[in-house]
Amino acid sequence: MNEIVPTHNIGSYVPMVDGPEKVSGRAKYTADLISQGMLAGRIFRSPYSHAEIIDVDVSAAMQVPGVKAIVTGADCDKTFGVLPIARSEHPMARDKVRYRGEPVAAVAAVDDATAKRAIALIKLKVRELPAYYTSQEAMAEGASIIHARKPGNIERDVLFELGNVEQGFGSADLVREGHYDCAEVCQNQMEMHAAIAEYDAVRERMTVHASTQVPYYVHLMLAQILDMDMSKIRVIKPHVGGGFGCRTEALNVELITALLARRAGGSVRMIINREETFITHRGRPQTDIRLKLGMRKDGKITAVECECYQRGGAHSGYGVVTILYAGSMLYAIYDLHNVKYIGKRVLTNTPPCGAFRGHGTVDVRFAFESLLDGMAGELGLDPMAVRRANYLTAPTFTDNDLMGPRARASCRKARAWALPARTTSAAPRGRSTGPASRMRP
Repeated sequence: MNEIVPTHNIGSYVPMVDGPEKVSGRAKYTADLISQGMLAGRIFRSPYSHAEIIDVDVSAAMQVPGVKAIVTGADCDKTFGVLPIARSEHPMARDKVRYRGEPVAAVAAVDDATAKRAIALIKLKVRELPAYYTSQEAMAEGASIIHARKPGNIERDVLFELGNVEQGFGSADLVREGHYDCAEVCQNQMEMHAAIAEYDAVRERMTVHASTQVPYYVHLMLAQILDMDMSKIRVIKPHVGGGFGCRTEALNVELITALLARRAGGSVRMIINREETFITHRGRPQTDIRLKLGMRKDGKITAVECECYQRGGAHSGYGVVTILYAGSMLYAIYDLHNVKYIGKRVLTNTPPCGAFRGHGTVDVRFAFESLLDGMAGELGLDPMAVRRANYLTAPTFTDNDLMGPRARASCRKARAWALPARTTSAAPRGRSTGPASRMRP
């Protein structure tokens, strides 16, 4: 009689056990995938922060022995981006360069040294434009427009008021306002961005290995940029050496590599250096915050007013939702009923920002908790007692229709470290404990 062997069902949890490969050095990352005949790819980047492109002269570079292909912005008129409503970025700049380091052209050659020599011979002729490196500069009256359909250099303007903020402040025993300047942060993951593209000219098929967190997004954007049917494109995600959000959207690296591979009719390997990885960016935006809170003597929050300006960089990326998250997640922990939020995502001549851990919420949460601590001190209250007085109680929906977390229970667990009987030593092998909170729209 045949024995029935249990199997995993589709959709069931399957642990990803990749530790042995990583610690032993057997794990293969994109940069490790080398095969005979691969061409080396290099990107020519703009030395200007903001300029109108007049001409990109690649004639001298094309004459370098060993150069097999060169592409420029003129070779791709399609835009890409993680959000359909905000795809303003080309793999390589076409009409304008909008930040120092933006890709303008790329070279594929028989080796890296040859590609570097060719890059040095590319000539970029431009008409320089005023550049803006802060949100306030970019929004100033008379500032040059970075993107044609974005007046005032505002990528997204968010305004909402739920409840009656004026009345809420009027009922408070203490009202305080704070100003916070939160620095821009880059993920700085261990692995630098890399891509390998193999184009089969006979079958007209493209295979791309990329250091990405989102192979399906990369697949979609490759089809759009290359104007190819998705069935003729395959994306493979090898082991990834960190991401923390900067790889949650398709990057210009994999798109440019694929354009080069198709032009060369072969395989191209592109490994960018640490400086270029910083320039590609997609980190947390620099954020200016003005926060005003009202509080009663018992610690209950009566009103919130938050004004937030994010320096989003030269292109949108996730920006149109990042600025929305910053306001909507004011409700993430506390029971708030009188809230006003003013948010502006501002285009600047800096590398584009993106998603970073705690997408859109970290800076505003820092400001909120900092001001809350100060106000608790002024009222002579325990800061934790103030928080307990304001926690959401699950199950609940907030005034902006978020499903509330079990914040009260989570915080009790977070304080369990102080109790000898509740230590992590009792946790099963390979597991530990820690506080967490999640909101669901």
